[in-house]
Amino acid sequence: MIHSISVSLLLFLAILPYAAAEAVPVVIVPGQGITRGGQPYFVKGAGGEKHLDELVATGGNSIRTWITNGLQLILDTAQQRGLTVCAGIWLEPECNWFSYANSKHCAKQIARVVNEVVQHRDHPALLFWGLGNEAEGDGENAAYWKQLEVLAQVVKALDPTHPTFTAVAGLQPKKIAGLEAHTPSLDFIGINTYGALPQLRKYLAENGWKRPWIVTEYGARGFWESPRTSWNAPIEPPSQEKAKFIHKAYQAAIQPGGDCWGSYVFLWGQKQEATSTWFGIFTDHGESTAIRDVMHELWKGEAPSDRAPLLTKLESSAAKKEIAAGTEFQAEATASDPDGDALAWHWTVTAESAGRDAKGNERITQPIPECVVKAEASSATFRAPKKPGDYRVHLRITDTHHRAATANFPFKVSDH
Repeated sequence: MIHSISVSLLLFLAILPYAAAEAVPVVIVPGQGITRGGQPYFVKGAGGEKHLDELVATGGNSIRTWITNGLQLILDTAQQRGLTVCAGIWLEPECNWFSYANSKHCAKQIARVVNEVVQHRDHPALLFWGLGNEAEGDGENAAYWKQLEVLAQVVKALDPTHPTFTAVAGLQPKKIAGLEAHTPSLDFIGINTYGALPQLRKYLAENGWKRPWIVTEYGARGFWESPRTSWNAPIEPPSQEKAKFIHKAYQAAIQPGGDCWGSYVFLWGQKQEATSTWFGIFTDHGESTAIRDVMHELWKGEAPSDRAPLLTKLESSAAKKEIAAGTEFQAEATASDPDGDALAWHWTVTAESAGRDAKGNERITQPIPECVVKAEASSATFRAPKKPGDYRVHLRITDTHHRAATANFPFKVSDH
């Protein structure tokens, strides 16, 4: 049924008007990468659509979105800054209200994708079409891969100017098998990977992967890959440690080029996920961290003129421990600024992640001011909350140029 839908749609699409007068053509050069507007183009990108002036100053050239909501404004804003946009089209995961084995569901999805592509295909900032982000599950659903092939054919018929891909959550053997068996029309594959990024090239070679690829999400080790406390709280590395990991991983996996056409670092902004600082290259106050310094060096070949503070130590007797309610404890940190800027120290305590809202977004945890007894620059005294539960001490150090270093540690208030 899916293939009959694709044939009839393609016959219809062939007569649709396609005005690509403003589009900048992206051409695949086998074995060498891509050109854009006739010039070689290696993606130095970031996920998100905020802080775009900072992205340009850092040496970035592209941004990635996951859905088409507000895409026109994002494209226009990127165009004004000389940035391109990797436009994500959301695809439903297999669930109780959408099945890739249901031809009516698939036909409705195709119609939606057609509308989204036609609406934006000739924008001069458009670079790629991303069909789905981590919608493949474990990779064993052949119906999903077959629908993805139909969608790739449809998008290529509508817009031959911009390559099409899907982004997968790691490229495990089952996903490789599904992609190879069913999706020849995808121009490349997007790989979302974090802790495994340094070994990615070796892994792809060992598994016989031959098609072009882009690292569509990467960053520090994810909270699912990190050490945990005895009560299963993830232990987040400080911002400087994250930056060092990303620098090493980028040099190993992305910078060599070849069949890798570039990457999108995650996240050029801030979000609450496990903590308020785990993935954000910026803080919730808008300061940029050492990860931006690393990206500047990787993309432009030189260190930035203003660098983030260096937080080298955060210690406490309560770190990763279980303590009684009302217990007082201290924390001590060591930090410096490579540019000699004055530093400000911001200590807070929050409860751990507070679940998700109706839209699936993690709820933001609020500071508990009464837990901070005394804060004097690099040291602070805290009083554990009276309510048993999981908590975290956060430290944000800022300089005079809107730069920051971050670190935190979890602790648990016992119920006995």
